[in-house]
Amino acid sequence: MSKTKKLTLSAMVTALCVICLAGSAMLPRVTLSLAALAGIFPAVTVIACGYGWAAVSAAAAAILALLLLPDKTAGVWFAFFFGHYPIWKALIEDLQTRLEKIAVGMALKLLGFAACMTALYFVFGTLFANAIPYDFTENAIGPAVLIGALLAAFVIYDIAFTRLINWFRIKVLPKL
Repeated sequence: MSKTKKLTLSAMVTALCVICLAGSAMLPRVTLSLAALAGIFPAVTVIACGYGWAAVSAAAAAILALLLLPDKTAGVWFAFFFGHYPIWKALIEDLQTRLEKIAVGMALKLLGFAACMTALYFVFGTLFANAIPYDFTENAIGPAVLIGALLAAFVIYDIAFTRLINWFRIKVLPKL
């Protein structure tokens, strides 16, 4: 693929990400879902153009979302996790394939997810505080249940994301 086509595809992916993130201004109840949906598009850039183009596209989408959108919540979720997840997912799965150990890949993904959520919590703790009921955080077992639920949701998201990527490679990529 020529550099012009890579640039065009990356720009279109950036625009699609920002459009999805802008939907959170109109539909505030599904902010996290829209950020997850926007996180699917950088995978197209990873597959078609490579890691560098995907990183620039995701960074541009995150910056534009944080600068332009009235509701920054979706942009923050995108910047801290969903935007760069397809890039490091692809890197980890390449390593996993070379090592032929699925458990190593899943462990690295879980560690990456935990690192992203920890950074997000310490930088923007109010996003979590507003989403979690007060009684839940005061309970001794509440945080453990929350962490378990987040990890389970991440595993489900990762499996669904992998299936979507495989579908894209089989059905859509040959037509590009």
